[in-house]
Amino acid sequence: MASYSGRGVHGQVVHKLGARIVGGEFAEGEILDIGALGSELDVSLTVMREALKVLAGKGLTDARQKRGTYVRERTHWNLLDADVIRWRMETGDGAQLMRDLADVRSIVEPAAAHRAALHRTDADLTALEAALD
Repeated sequence: MASYSGRGVHGQVVHKLGARIVGGEFAEGEILDIGALGSELDVSLTVMREALKVLAGKGLTDARQKRGTYVRERTHWNLLDADVIRWRMETGDGAQLMRDLADVRSIVEPAAAHRAALHRTDADLTALEAALD
């Protein structure tokens, strides 16, 4: 998945809030005071709402009537999203991230190799033999 390419103030707000959420500055379940954050970041409520929509798409936030906008539990985060991965690296979660990615690879790669072997062609075998030589 590609990273969010928002530019300007909107993109900066997405980056700042995303990194703060992933870094644990806002706890899971914590209600976000959109007005206060907008004042802190010196941006309009419109910019805040649009940024929070992007973060909701990544599974980091959600909004409910009578509850407000809140940080979702980590189990709902899209941990394979390019921005979430970058924010994890930036906020010091790189070692755990590498372990998580190694776990994913250990699950996916053997299955991919098995499927490739099942669907190989004579041309594939010829190319492999040439590469080995």
